[in-house]
Formats: sequence, structure tokens, C-alpha cells
Amino acid sequence: MIQLVGIPTFAGALYPGTEATPVALRSHGLLQTIADAGITVSDFGDIALPTDLPRHNVPPVRNWPAPRMVWETIVAQGSSWFDPEKFNLLLGGDCSIVVGVADHLAKLYGDKLYLLVIDAHVDVVKPDPNVCVGAAAMGLWFLTNKNLLWPKPETINPEQITVVACQNPPAETYGIQTITLEQLRQSIKQTIVSVLSNIPEDAKILIHFDVDSVGKDEMPAAYAPSETGLTIVECHELLTNIIADPRTIAMEVTEFSAIKDEDGHNAWSLNNLLADSLREGLKERKLQTGQETIVVNQNN
Repeated sequence: MIQLVGIPTFAGALYPGTEATPVALRSHGLLQTIADAGITVSDFGDIALPTDLPRHNVPPVRNWPAPRMVWETIVAQGSSWFDPEKFNLLLGGDCSIVVGVADHLAKLYGDKLYLLVIDAHVDVVKPDPNVCVGAAAMGLWFLTNKNLLWPKPETINPEQITVVACQNPPAETYGIQTITLEQLRQSIKQTIVSVLSNIPEDAKILIHFDVDSVGKDEMPAAYAPSETGLTIVECHELLTNIIADPRTIAMEVTEFSAIKDEDGHNAWSLNNLLADSLREGLKERKLQTGQETIVVNQNN
């Protein structure tokens, strides 16, 4: 059984849109699409976020402390929305939610937690007192660098994070591993098999799927569409192979701007991508583990 959890926020972004994603994907049939794929699904609903989140363009972090308030809420409510024995499908939200989600999981799993980030960008922008930048561009920096704004999880080290399908990695990645889109396309399956083989057998894996990793021709409703990027077919292969790994415990979907998707076509496409990847990935996981059923998550 899969449980959906919504994190409706754009605290880390300049423009609205990502906060409407959970309701948009639901209204365009995500639960039914997953059910039609042969997977039992329940809906936890949305995490109750603060209603008084500030908005501003004051350096160094746009809207601060709104992003931190969101992260603190995710961590504080973690025991209600996350079951350490199961798996959640988290619907963001801007991509800065990875800080709160990863922090909560690090508190549960310590140094067993690994992140596979599917993203056209490597979000390691360092806060600059003279420049205002959204936390969406800083998430991985917060997770891997000690700072006064948010205490990094002591158990997350840069080598436990791999960014896949990035297009122009920055000169400084703070030790985070990167695989470019060009490198990935040499062989998606072999690349992911190689990445997974270097992760300890007792690890727990969080997938962070930023939809701007898909090219704008197929996903123009991404918050910041990529001129070139993964095709839906390539993304399906990538997600399926990671989900199939029994160590994968959760996936968060971020950076879909629902207000740009006027006719719902992109929501429909994303829903089908998620359902198909889950169906095939969990089927392969079942074969690997020899389980009669795959229990992914349930609320009650």
C-alpha cells in the first residue's frame, strides 16, 4: 500500500505555484492512477504548515525564516506522517523540503541515510549576506555545511548524497557526488546499478525527484523548466530502477508548478510517470525479496 503525503509550500521559492501541487495532482487523479496500476493507495493528507510564513527579498535567504519554519514543522510532525517500517510518497512543494525530510530521516536512521537526488541543478548555493537567494537553491548546502541558520544533521555527510542528471555542476559541490545528464545517458541502468552498488547493504535511501530534471518540451510546468533534460521515458527507467531497490524507503516529488499547468496535461503526465514507475519498481522489488506482497505505506 502507498500513502501520499502533501507538503504544500513555496517558502523556498520566489514565485508561487509549487504549493498547489499536492491538491493539483490529487484532483487530476493521482490516487486513482496509482490504484489502476494495481497498487493499494491511501492518502494521509497534507502536513499542517504554519499560516504566518513571511515573504520578503531580504538577503541572504529569501523569505527567511519561512523555509526554516517549514523544515521544523516537517521534523516535528515526522512521527505522524512517517512510519520507519514503511515508505511514503511525498508531494512537494519547492525542493527545499528536502532539508526537513532528510533531517527527520537522519534522526531515525543516522548515518544509514543516503540521498539520490534527481535534479537538473546541484542545490549548493551558499548564503551570501549581500545577495537574496531562495532556499530552494540551497537545500543540499544546508544539509552538508555547518551554519548558524539551520543545524546540519551530524549524520549526513556529502558522500551520502548523489545528484543525478545535473546539467552544469558548480565548481564547488562540497563533496557531493554528481552524475551529469550526459554521463547518465551513456547507460541509465548501468549507471544507477553502479551508484546503488556503492551504497551499504543496510542503508536507507531517499529519492528526491525534482521535475525540472525533465526537459521543458515534456514538462513545461516545472517551476524552472530545463531547455534540455530527461525524457519521460528516461525518467521512468531511472525511477523504476531506484524504487526496485529494497533499501529505498521514500520518494519526494518537488518543483512542479501547478499554476502553469492550465489544462492539467502535465499533471496527468506526472501522475502516470509516478504510477508506472511505482508499479514496475515494486514488482521488481517483489521478485528480488521473494515477498508475496509489497507493503509500501498505510495510515491506519
